[in-house]
Amino acid sequence: MKVLAIDPSSSKTGYVIADISEDKINLIEYASIPLKNKKNPLEILYKKFEEKIKQFDVKAVVLETPFYSINAQTLIKLGEVRGVILLLSQIYNLKVFEYTPAEVKISVTGYGRASKEEVLQMVNRIFNTTIEDVDIADALAILYCHTLQRMER
Repeated sequence: MKVLAIDPSSSKTGYVIADISEDKINLIEYASIPLKNKKNPLEILYKKFEEKIKQFDVKAVVLETPFYSINAQTLIKLGEVRGVILLLSQIYNLKVFEYTPAEVKISVTGYGRASKEEVLQMVNRIFNTTIEDVDIADALAILYCHTLQRMER
């Protein structure tokens, strides 16, 4: 099944498109979408993800749930970004899976309070990559968490 894993953010959203089979994750594409100081950032996000959903025939979206200790303004902006993603998921009838930041970190590092750098290092080991972008690494971590959860069911 083709999956779009997203680390939603109002400044730069990381994403991964992968094909998940019974015992294998095939990474198709990963990148980040810069949104900070852009005119119409939600439209940019909508068009980019709509293009990827159609191009790769994505069947599911995997997200991290919001982290609530951030300030209210940031949480509102994050909600707007998530709203765009959830709207696209409904329009294209995609399954949506969500995991908490702690679940994601535990699945990758074994520790729910791991730093972004620790997640980045472990993701590079797991997927045999040399990614330097923490937003892409977070999206890969979300994908990995989802894959582990699927295997346990």
